[in-house]
Amino acid sequence: MDPAISQYLLYVLVLSVVFGGAAQFTRFCLLGGMSAYMGERDGGRMAVYLGAIGVAIVVTTLVQWFAAIDLDQTRPPYRTADFAWGRYLIGGLLFGAGMVLARGCPVRSLVRTSQGSLQALVAIVVMAVAAYAMTRTSLFQTAFLPWVGALSVDLTAIGIPHQDLAALVGGGPLVYGLIAAALAALLLAVSWRWLPLGGNGLAWFGVLLLGTAVGLGFWVTGGAPGQAADMASMMQTMPQEGLGTQSFTFSAPLGDVVYFLQNVDNTSTITFGVVAVVGVFLGSLVSALVRRDVQFAAPRAIGEWLRTVIGAAMVGVGAVLAMGCTVGHGLTGLSTLALGSMLSIASIMLGAWITLRIQRRRADAGCAG
Repeated sequence: MDPAISQYLLYVLVLSVVFGGAAQFTRFCLLGGMSAYMGERDGGRMAVYLGAIGVAIVVTTLVQWFAAIDLDQTRPPYRTADFAWGRYLIGGLLFGAGMVLARGCPVRSLVRTSQGSLQALVAIVVMAVAAYAMTRTSLFQTAFLPWVGALSVDLTAIGIPHQDLAALVGGGPLVYGLIAAALAALLLAVSWRWLPLGGNGLAWFGVLLLGTAVGLGFWVTGGAPGQAADMASMMQTMPQEGLGTQSFTFSAPLGDVVYFLQNVDNTSTITFGVVAVVGVFLGSLVSALVRRDVQFAAPRAIGEWLRTVIGAAMVGVGAVLAMGCTVGHGLTGLSTLALGSMLSIASIMLGAWITLRIQRRRADAGCAG
């Protein structure tokens, strides 16, 4: 492997380990945050999620300006003028419902696996296989594209070049900066109210790490390291896969892991996503071991295993359909102020909320019976 590509992947690994460690000790999880707030009106875990988004917006905006990173050309294309509202909406709803059944999104499942959960390990495997089927086989083209492809709007037809919030209102860099600052301030203010600094310093340290890792991910991939890796790749017989401006997401990358395991002798299949998945697991494992937070566990009921498999399959399919997950859209996409990411994360939350409500009603009915 070319030294420039090795260095690029090393940067990605370091950021991924940091992300994974912070996700573990902050208990970073949108589902956990929603469940805690719905049940006990405890907004602590939700504050970690929202705070990380706020930090990601700030760092990504600074990286975009001072490192001259073009976020209009990312993988996946968050700001594309093709506003695929059908994919964002349907994929998000499917993902949200699935993560409730599977008891976590891909990142949370990786963290729980590092802590000894066999159920989470099974969920990750099923998510990965489903994502692989959606990205590396004809499943998406044959079963989804014929109908979901029509559920899209070309923004250029109405004079809008791409879908970031500033472009939607016809503003330039100044308007973009004002919107980014206002949105980040709002998210951080809500987080601060739910999670005061006093007694929660470690949690806020994790929030800073999570959001900063997302912003620096764009610098690594779109800045000097990424450009050097891209130049080196063009000189190779088998170009490195998955290069381009991007940051953390865990939808298609799980499918990339499956593909890499089928081609372990081909280093060109080691993508940003493959390294991110491995790095997040390692970072979480180190944090769990240091904090003595490892306990092997597995459900005993067949029904729980069945729900896990069904939910994980829904997560894998839904994530690829929506072109992102609770991290891919929730942190990375929102940090670019992409409207599609906002619709997608809202759909994920709606799908999760509906499923949580159904579960609670059934539990209440069971207790009453």
